[in-house]
Amino acid sequence: VKNIQRVVLMMGRFTEPIEDIPCGNVVGLVGVDQYLVKSGTITDPDCEDCYPLADMKYSVSPVVRVAVETKNPSDLPKLVEGLKRLSKSDPLVLCITTTSGEHVVAGAGELHLEICLKDLQEDFCGGAEIKVSEPVVEFREGVAIVGKEDCLAKSANKHNRIYMGA
Repeated sequence: VKNIQRVVLMMGRFTEPIEDIPCGNVVGLVGVDQYLVKSGTITDPDCEDCYPLADMKYSVSPVVRVAVETKNPSDLPKLVEGLKRLSKSDPLVLCITTTSGEHVVAGAGELHLEICLKDLQEDFCGGAEIKVSEPVVEFREGVAIVGKEDCLAKSANKHNRIYMGA
């Protein structure tokens, strides 16, 4: 059994602490964030009529990426913690660390990414100044229809051939 620190009513970007809440309302619970990644449903284990709320499915994916780093290397732990908080606060943002140690933030568009970086700087990093790279946009293409032609590609030494439909 884990204790909940406080119960808050979500008012847009702001929270308001409350003492009690009637049934059927959605509230924020402070103190359970270490057990939940993005969202979850907390119910009584003996309740048979309780069903978890389904996560929302979004038709957009994070395609605009920037690399972030701290201006002062001693603020790196604040950045890492801020990226964790940003990832929990926004279901569409993607925060990853590459194998080279670079911290990347990806958003659904330039405006979304700009808002996420503002929140990261002002709310989640504890005053640590961050440097942001130029945004990089991923282009994704797909095949709409299958063509009727077959293509042949030969290697330079003419020993290897690749056949594919186009």
